[in-house]
Amino acid sequence: MLNYIWLALILVGILTAIGWDLYDIKSDKYRNGAEIKSDVIYDNSNFLVEKNKRYNFSIKVSKSEFERIYGVKISKDLIQKATLIFIDNKSAYIEIYLDSTSPHIWFEQSRAQKVDGSTLQGKLYFQEAMGTFSDVKLVLNSVKFVKLNSVTNEGIVKYARIAVEISIGLIGIMSLWLGLMKIAESSGLIKIIAKSLKPITVKLFPDVPDDHPAIGAMVMNISANILGLANAATPLGLKAMEELNKLNKKLGTATDAMCTFLVINTSNVQLIPATVIAIRAASGSVNPTEILGPVIVATSVSTIIGIIAVKLLSKLKVFRKQLEGN
Repeated sequence: MLNYIWLALILVGILTAIGWDLYDIKSDKYRNGAEIKSDVIYDNSNFLVEKNKRYNFSIKVSKSEFERIYGVKISKDLIQKATLIFIDNKSAYIEIYLDSTSPHIWFEQSRAQKVDGSTLQGKLYFQEAMGTFSDVKLVLNSVKFVKLNSVTNEGIVKYARIAVEISIGLIGIMSLWLGLMKIAESSGLIKIIAKSLKPITVKLFPDVPDDHPAIGAMVMNISANILGLANAATPLGLKAMEELNKLNKKLGTATDAMCTFLVINTSNVQLIPATVIAIRAASGSVNPTEILGPVIVATSVSTIIGIIAVKLLSKLKVFRKQLEGN
């Protein structure tokens, strides 16, 4: 069901983007093909023009001209660094470097041109054969379906790629920790942890008999979560809920033990947050384990508060009535 919801959201996003793009095309928001009167700023215009050679300039567009073309208010004249590659004596390719002073609409055009989002491409046309750098015509490369490009390339495709990269990066570290978990289980370390936690679980789950299989499953689940192995803990959590349900006198209504176990499972103390460490390592973190201290404190506090909350709520009459069926 969740997959259908995500598919519906993606389709809504794409259709909305197409609708806005059609409106932008109709209103000519990006002024495709418009000639923008500009000036080229260069320290020394006495140089020999060579084709296919890059020259560093600055391009200036007056405040009034920009507002006339785009109908967008700006605070002052635009002066942007740029690179020119001359086609001939009367025209050149231009690459404008965008910065914090650049108008938002130019950033949109840049992304729609499928460049890196920090440069804007177009052509310059000189009034005379390199007679002057003033009163030149700037024509930016045409763009269409800007928002659709943003949704697909910068949204769906980009984050799908990131998800795959992180997943692949997780393989090694998860294999390591799952292997250690298996060694700990085979060596009896998990049973030692379970035995040490048993006095606590007996007090937390007074309605569950000491020798009931649910206690073992819950302790194993909590132990796995403490080591940060959520994937390994999931089957144990399902097994624990299955065993707890056997003690349930009113099927379909969660018991106190079920609610308490769910809270602990959700906010479990973690000594080794293996999954988070793996994600940080896969994302290129310099020190992926530096979160150990904050994670231990945060999960300990959340677990304590969760247990207190579930114990207090279990005493309210409204929940007792649902559980006892009175």
